[in-house]
Amino acid sequence: MGNGIAGTEAADAARRTDPHARVIMVTKEPYPLYSACILADYIADRIPRQRVFLRTAEDYARAGIELMLARPVLDWSPERHMLYFDDGALRYDRLVIATGSRPLIPPVPGIEKDGFVALKTLRDADLLRMAHGKNAVVVGTGPVGIEAAIALRHRGWSVSVVEMLDRVLPRLFDLPLANTLKNRLEKRGINIFLDEKVLEILGGTRVEGVQTDRRALPADVVVWVIGMRPELTLLNEGQLLLGASGGIAVDRHMQTTQEGVWACGDCVESEDLVSGCTGLFMLWHNARLQGRIAGANAAGAGKRYPGSVNITTINVFDEAAASVGTLASEVSPGERKVLHRRSPWGELYLVLKDTCLMGVQAVGRTERVGGLIGIMLQGKDLRKTLVRASSPADGPGLGILRNVRKDLLHLFG
Repeated sequence: MGNGIAGTEAADAARRTDPHARVIMVTKEPYPLYSACILADYIADRIPRQRVFLRTAEDYARAGIELMLARPVLDWSPERHMLYFDDGALRYDRLVIATGSRPLIPPVPGIEKDGFVALKTLRDADLLRMAHGKNAVVVGTGPVGIEAAIALRHRGWSVSVVEMLDRVLPRLFDLPLANTLKNRLEKRGINIFLDEKVLEILGGTRVEGVQTDRRALPADVVVWVIGMRPELTLLNEGQLLLGASGGIAVDRHMQTTQEGVWACGDCVESEDLVSGCTGLFMLWHNARLQGRIAGANAAGAGKRYPGSVNITTINVFDEAAASVGTLASEVSPGERKVLHRRSPWGELYLVLKDTCLMGVQAVGRTERVGGLIGIMLQGKDLRKTLVRASSPADGPGLGILRNVRKDLLHLFG
């Protein structure tokens, strides 16, 4: 149930695990699999619409997967193993729930107006491509919001961004690097308004502006991207156990508390391999692996999901930025150490819990950051790693640490 990357990987894995099984993919989407990660490129007119798609209907048929597009499931009976549509029903033996996420939209007056777009799907991107006007307001500064703002600016719109927190990309970057990226956005003509709350979408039947608690901004279109929540509207109370974060609770095999039902992707709660905390980690690479595990196990395998890794990269105009692991604000002050340095390849911000590396944030040549992921996942005393970093014969991760070795040793005392 669901044809995003998690659902598609689940169907593929089920087919590989049991070539004789009947595999059916049911989705409310009218399109086969597409990449939400590059919708901003489509909005900016950098790529044609067909480039967004990753599969065709024929690809599913060749893989032996029955695809049911534009078939929203209206009800579910786990006791009867039945899914119900507006024109019939479907019985299953085993079910994988991969319903993804939905935009978080609080009850702000005016969200029903034409020109209000909660950006999530290809249809939403189509609406922005067809929008007319000159002023756009983007509400929210997560990766989707920043990419949408850049895309609209690329198309010649006057763009203002409103964020209720104190920095842009607040779930990815601590204040020092967030300020670096904010300055870059402003230099390219995007207006940034922090610590402001949207009170109302102004206008008649169409959007004409946005009223915050500090000012009124003109707007012909409002792009609402303040966050996502698991898409669980199908579930009735008590059908599945939910975690504290609101996602479906699953075990290491991606199995839910309901016999014969697995779940994967943005709708589930999982454990972060770096921090050990459980939460929602709505990222493509996590959903992809979860789908493979869930689909294989639904078809009879016994695979285990190791856990999620919080890795995000974003291009802010011509500057790459990356965030891996934990923010400094998520580590208790008594255990927290941070190192902020500029180097020939960019800007680096390391987050440590005592002597363990917990987070890396970078602006510039972010491909070098990947070498630090393994060091973080090991959870070892970084002082021992720094002994190895003193040798010139090392990989990119140790190379970064060698550049800041003296600073880290000073930090450790």
